[in-house]
Amino acid sequence: MRRPSATLHVPSPVLGACVMAGVERDTRGCTLTDRERFNFYPASPMASISWIFEGALHLMEDDGGAGGASTLTGLGPALPRLILAGPHTRPTASWSPGSVHALMVGIYPEAMARLLGRPVAAWLNRTVPLADVAPPALLDACNAVFGAPDAPFAKLETTLRALWNLPAQGSPIPYLGDWVRGLATRATHSGAGCSLRQWQRRIRAWTGQSQRDLEVFVRIEEAFVRRIAAGPAPNLAMIAAASGYADQSHMGRDIKRVTGVAPARFGERMAADESFWYYRLIADAIAQQG
Repeated sequence: MRRPSATLHVPSPVLGACVMAGVERDTRGCTLTDRERFNFYPASPMASISWIFEGALHLMEDDGGAGGASTLTGLGPALPRLILAGPHTRPTASWSPGSVHALMVGIYPEAMARLLGRPVAAWLNRTVPLADVAPPALLDACNAVFGAPDAPFAKLETTLRALWNLPAQGSPIPYLGDWVRGLATRATHSGAGCSLRQWQRRIRAWTGQSQRDLEVFVRIEEAFVRRIAAGPAPNLAMIAAASGYADQSHMGRDIKRVTGVAPARFGERMAADESFWYYRLIADAIAQQG
C-alpha cells in the first residue's frame, strides 16, 4: 500500500516576487485512519490559494482564542474546490473524509493584493471561495489549473505569468526572514515621508499585520531552522538565545502561538504524527539545503 505523498514546489524566478512556494498533498490509494487524515498548518503571514482536485476537505473550526490558546471545536462544511485564505494569526487544521489530492500555494500578501486589487487585511483569518473575491483574469488563471492535475504547479506558473510583471527573484528555499527584511527596506524607500509611523502604516497596509507581528514569524523560522540543524539532541536554550528570544520560555510561547502545540509535544508529533506531514516536508527541505 502506497504512502501519502507531499511535494514542495519552489517557484521559478519569474514568479519569485509573487509566489513563495506550493505544497501538493496526495493520499489517493492510501489507507489512513480518521486521525491520520487531519492536516495541521502553522499560523502564517502568507495568503494562499488552494485547489482540491479529488476528494473533499473540511476546515476545522476553532474558538478564536488568542496567544496560541485557540481550541478546535468541530468540523466545518466541505470547502469549495478553489479557495482563498488570508494571512492567519493562529494555526489552522483541515480534515478529509477519504482520499484527497490538493495543492496549496502561498502568495506574498502584497502580491495577493495586486492580484485581487484589494488589500489582504480584508481576509485576515478568513477562508472564502476564490470565485467570490477574485477578478475575472485571476479566476480564469486559477480555474485553468484544474485542467492539469498531473502537473498543477507548473500549469499555475504558466497562467500567472500573464498577470505578473514585476522583476524576477528567487532562491532555493524562500524564507520569511528574507521577505520581512525586504519589506522593511521597501517601506523605508516608498512614497513621501519616512517617519516611524508612516513606515509602520506601510507594512500593515501591505501585509495586514504589524512589523511586530511579522517578527514573531521570523524568530520562529530561525528557531526551526536551527532546530533542524541541531540534530536529535538540540540545546533549546541555545537555540532560543541564537534566535533572538529572551529565554527558552519565551520561545515556547511563540511556538504554541504559531503551531498550536506545546514545545514538549511538537518534536514528537513532527517526527511520528502523519497529520504533521507539512512540518516534516519543510524540515526535510531545510535539511537538504544544508
